[in-house]
Amino acid sequence: MSRKWKQINKFIEVFSHALIASPLRLDLPMRVADFGSGKGYLTFAIHDYLANSLQRQAQVTGVELRPDMVELCNAAAAGLDHPGLVFECGDVRSVVPSEIDVMIALHACDIATDYAIHTGIRCGAAIIMCSPCCHKEIRLQIQSPGLLKPMLQYGLHLGQQAEMVTDSLRALLLDACGYETKVFEFISLEHTNKNKMILAVKRDTSSPSAEALARIEELKAFYGIREQRLQTLLQEDGLLG
Repeated sequence: MSRKWKQINKFIEVFSHALIASPLRLDLPMRVADFGSGKGYLTFAIHDYLANSLQRQAQVTGVELRPDMVELCNAAAAGLDHPGLVFECGDVRSVVPSEIDVMIALHACDIATDYAIHTGIRCGAAIIMCSPCCHKEIRLQIQSPGLLKPMLQYGLHLGQQAEMVTDSLRALLLDACGYETKVFEFISLEHTNKNKMILAVKRDTSSPSAEALARIEELKAFYGIREQRLQTLLQEDGLLG
């Protein structure tokens, strides 16, 4: 549990800095969605930070596939008298909120991260925080350039390449949609091996970036990538211009 608490505390620290940099107004209620909330550790922590540490009115929703976890967390929230904190059963593909100020997805597997980011962009979130894992979609498509094949004959290196390419495309797509985006390790590997974070804060101007879109196509062409799920979702909604 000590490792889990260290992750949560660091997540809150990163969130606090993102909040300062974001265009969110301090006098308005904040709407937060935490996809894949599990036992709700992070969801409760975010609500506590906003409602008690910052004294801000907040509506925080944890979204989880497992009904037993949803029931457990709702009972805990009711018992602790946490107004504005609720848990819903569903996933990022089926829960369709109208508006979100902050979108969180901790360890959403493979393309679930793409759906979470897409939901955040579509709902106009000012802050998007993801800790992705299990990068399967791109790994199956990558055609490695001949020069790199001696290096990528090892499964470990191939997996690391797929992770790097996938999250680079996600960051560029966020940039293209008007976000200032960073990709970094948010906590030491001794606490979790899923320690990468994609943090995106909405810029004042949100017009699509032609330069970012061009880089995306160049990267896909270089690796022979046919499709990236987040890009497909954004294109279907007309969010890439």
